[in-house]
Amino acid sequence: MLEVSDFLVRAYGIEIRVDELVVRGKTALLGRNGSGKTTFVKAVVGILRNERGRVIVDGVDVTDLPTERRPIAYLPQERVVLPFRPAEQLRYFARLHGTDFRWVVENLGLDGLLAKSGLSGGERQLLNIATALLKGPKVLILDEPTQALDFPNKVMVLRTLRRLDVPTVFVTHDPLEAYYLCDELVVMESGRIKGPVRNEMREWAEEALENTLKLYTDMIGVEV
Repeated sequence: MLEVSDFLVRAYGIEIRVDELVVRGKTALLGRNGSGKTTFVKAVVGILRNERGRVIVDGVDVTDLPTERRPIAYLPQERVVLPFRPAEQLRYFARLHGTDFRWVVENLGLDGLLAKSGLSGGERQLLNIATALLKGPKVLILDEPTQALDFPNKVMVLRTLRRLDVPTVFVTHDPLEAYYLCDELVVMESGRIKGPVRNEMREWAEEALENTLKLYTDMIGVEV
């Protein structure tokens, strides 16, 4: 569980104030451009310093810990390119965290990427999501993780995230993604969080995604 309380951070000309945010399952963080979503999550993971407040993970105060020691896996919005071939990257981080990379390869459909040297933007994002999961985090924070993905790959990633039993903050501009994946939704506006609101649109979102995916299946034979 992630708890953020009495939180204040000022960065990039934005002031973020959060009285309380508790994430037990999967929480979507929605908001317009410039509302402060990315600034907030960077402060939660320790990239930016908060002036006041606490970040607690499973009852442990991690506010003063450096980013690498917080039991949080974070995938930033910015494109991440590491100096590894795909298979090398997964093996390296699996050894670093003492985990097995084969389950993420299977669940994210990465078999075809392992031997490649040059990846598209969508393929690179799939690889980075897999790398984040190898940390075995107690909390997962994803900032617009599907923005570079085509629709079938987006559905694949969302399905995988739904199966994970990890408290997740999912930053997105897409309400359909939020409705499909998350248990509750919060909205950030001008540095303030409003909500949470319980997600009562999941069945509608599931139907919308599956119907759209069927177009790909029928027209070009894509299977997810």
